[in-house]
Amino acid sequence: MSSHIGPNMIIGACEWVALPELGVDRLRARVDTGAKSCALHASNIRPFVRDGLNWVAFRVHLDHIAAVSDIDCECRLVGTRIVRSSSGKASERLTIRTPIVIGHSRWPVDITLSDRRKMRYRMLLGRVAMENHALVYPARTFLQGKPRFN
Repeated sequence: MSSHIGPNMIIGACEWVALPELGVDRLRARVDTGAKSCALHASNIRPFVRDGLNWVAFRVHLDHIAAVSDIDCECRLVGTRIVRSSSGKASERLTIRTPIVIGHSRWPVDITLSDRRKMRYRMLLGRVAMENHALVYPARTFLQGKPRFN
């Protein structure tokens, strides 16, 4: 008998997520089991050092139509990752770790910062972030509703 506790929710092909430590209350994310890591659309990405630790400042874009809902963020830098796009092109991306909220659930995820301005969804939720947390029902969307946290 296994003592492994499995996923606690079913999510759809797209879900509302929150990144509360970045000040993001609500953001539509595309769920992608083919992608290993999460990606967040960011610009003005500037690494810096604070108290001897690596940090990164960046701007998160919440709305794909206008720049009226941008948030300036700072987060500890986890490192860099080589990420291969669906077209096979490899690029190096800065990576942060921050809590994500989907429905009532909250857990830490690693997120790469990238240019997703041509994409419909400003965030991509990869399979490593979903591991042990969610099962995907690809025929439905927004099964968890808007993030709920206090």
